[in-house]
Amino acid sequence: MRVLGFLLCAAVAWAANGAKSPVNAADLLKIRRVTEVQVARDGSFAVYGVQSIRASGKKEDPRYRYETNLYSISLSIQHAPPRQLTFGNRADRALALSPDGKWLAFERPDEETKRSQIWLLPLEGGEAQPVTSLEFGAASPVWKPDSKELLVLSQVPLSRLDEKPAFSQDRPARDWFDFDRAKAGAEPLDARPDGDRRAIRNWLERNAAEDNPSVITRLAFQNETGLDKEMRLPRWYSVTVDGSRAPRLVSQLAGPCAWSPDGGRIACAGAASAKDHPDRNRRTAIYVMDADGSNLRPVANKESESYTDPHFTADGRTLILKATATDEPTYRQTQLVQLQLANQRFSTLGEWAGSVGDAVLASDGSVLFTSAWHGGFPLKRFSGNAVMDVVPSPQGVTAFGEGGGRVVYARTAVENPNELYLRDKDGATRKLTDLNGWVDSKQLALPREQWITRPDGLKVQTWVMDPIGAEPGRKYPWVLDIHGGPHAMWGPGELSMWHEFQLLCAWGYGVVYSNPRGSGGYGYAFQKANYRNWGAGPAGDVLAALDEAVKSNPLVDSGRLFITGGSYAGYLTAWIIGHDHRFKAAAAQRGVYDLSTFFGEGNAFRLLAGDFGGWPYEGEMRRLLEAESPATYAAQIRTPLLILHGSSDMRTGVVQSEMLYRALKQQGKPVEYIRYPGAGHELTRSGDPRQRMDHVLRIIEFFERYSANAAPAPVER
Repeated sequence: MRVLGFLLCAAVAWAANGAKSPVNAADLLKIRRVTEVQVARDGSFAVYGVQSIRASGKKEDPRYRYETNLYSISLSIQHAPPRQLTFGNRADRALALSPDGKWLAFERPDEETKRSQIWLLPLEGGEAQPVTSLEFGAASPVWKPDSKELLVLSQVPLSRLDEKPAFSQDRPARDWFDFDRAKAGAEPLDARPDGDRRAIRNWLERNAAEDNPSVITRLAFQNETGLDKEMRLPRWYSVTVDGSRAPRLVSQLAGPCAWSPDGGRIACAGAASAKDHPDRNRRTAIYVMDADGSNLRPVANKESESYTDPHFTADGRTLILKATATDEPTYRQTQLVQLQLANQRFSTLGEWAGSVGDAVLASDGSVLFTSAWHGGFPLKRFSGNAVMDVVPSPQGVTAFGEGGGRVVYARTAVENPNELYLRDKDGATRKLTDLNGWVDSKQLALPREQWITRPDGLKVQTWVMDPIGAEPGRKYPWVLDIHGGPHAMWGPGELSMWHEFQLLCAWGYGVVYSNPRGSGGYGYAFQKANYRNWGAGPAGDVLAALDEAVKSNPLVDSGRLFITGGSYAGYLTAWIIGHDHRFKAAAAQRGVYDLSTFFGEGNAFRLLAGDFGGWPYEGEMRRLLEAESPATYAAQIRTPLLILHGSSDMRTGVVQSEMLYRALKQQGKPVEYIRYPGAGHELTRSGDPRQRMDHVLRIIEFFERYSANAAPAPVER
């Protein structure tokens, strides 16, 4: 009856609002987003990728897939329509516009091999054609300034290397290739289970090559959805556009890489020490080499900092780099620095309290960069020592490019999840696309910003969204939605939650969300405020945001409060309901619930050292991690709980969700457990669209069971 009554009231409100309707679950399928942007050097046009969701199969039971096609648009002609460049079931990415503006290089994955090659599209007319056919694929194209050559990255399996790696194998009492390796035209190997030690070793290696069994010798042995079966090592090749010579190996650094303006040198990021195993080397340095890969030398390699993303200035004398202090990599903010190559002198490029995201060297010598900041992802410019806004917060810039003084950027805001904009040389701004025009027919909930001050003086930013069609004098259920990370940040400029927030409000729920201590976007001290304190401190912050909403907003029904969050926020959801019993129901998504178990089963295990300062096999640390684990308080949980997890989630691991579920089920607590086959940690952001819709609707359906002030049904023991 509650839902029916709400929908009847909402129908009246929609009619009064020009027949606009609220967002529904299937609207997820309509959201299109710009994936990346490149602008011609003279600013005359831009190219960009657009991701959309397409249906296939039976009409009554469709399957959905993501497609990314490429477009170009004139920037000199007002209201110029976009021109589609690629079509069909593609996932085109890694755009690289040639310096002369005649070619677009991009990475295109092959559906069968799952490997990518680099394709070239002539922008003056013609079809795209592959320019690489490397055995292990090619990615990340980087143009030489003369537009005749590209650097491309290939990841080569360890077993296919001719030479031994420089770093230790990290395998007890073994060495690289201490068995017989098959060679074309050679005699068959002696590989027998009943042979001598060498024959047995050959037989075992052959079994391992077939992944039966998987032999694990690495520290970081998990990818996002399974085991990393074989290490792959980076190889950068030089490829000519006209195919006049075979690809030439240039570098074995991981990258990214950049050409000098004269094409005579290449700067690349890579491991600070070639002798350290990649799983243990957490610091990167910058190297410069000649164009053919010779004369390799380090130019930025300090123990105190990790460097990446090199850009040559126009005169070729200076490198612009990103630098992060290595003493506290979890908390230190990434900064932009400039390195004068002649005298090896470093200097900070302006002063900015946030952490630098994507950065581009603009045509006028300034540096454009994004940064998470106070609920948005603004685009900023360093010019001299000054930092200025190009696109201010709380908007979110998700991709951008610059050429000829023109800046083209993809923007996320509450009124539209993603569109492409131009900021012209005179500062005038205009929209270039209509990717999500369907939103104009939707009634949207708008967030109201608040700041609260905690007892320790910490200021926390928070937002409140009222239900669609809410009427004064009535009260509505409210959801406390929490972000993950723990060092992520939410706000009106954040794309991933746009649909979920609007859908909750469309179903008659208000939403409150905030950025508790530990969040990015507020500087070093705020981000470090959750050190050894994942539970009580952040929990107090998000609950204070909810308390403020209850106190200041007469629409909030304090008897119908709900809580949810994913990843770290799955952790915090479970932590809170183990300590606070005000909520009618909770949904913990893809969470971490036992920190010692997380160390073994999650590929993000390094968070323990960064955020807690140690490992669970250390006695004092074991006690701290137990005290900070939500599973420790499972006996205190009384709130009905929905647990959701992907079956292939290797970021946080799966076992902990099973542990929490069984602990509650054994006690006869009201709990339900949802598992998504094949889904990894990115389930709700880039996962299967059908699973994404199912996921959010299961949370809403679970909350609906408890939102009508009725006592929950008894649980059978």
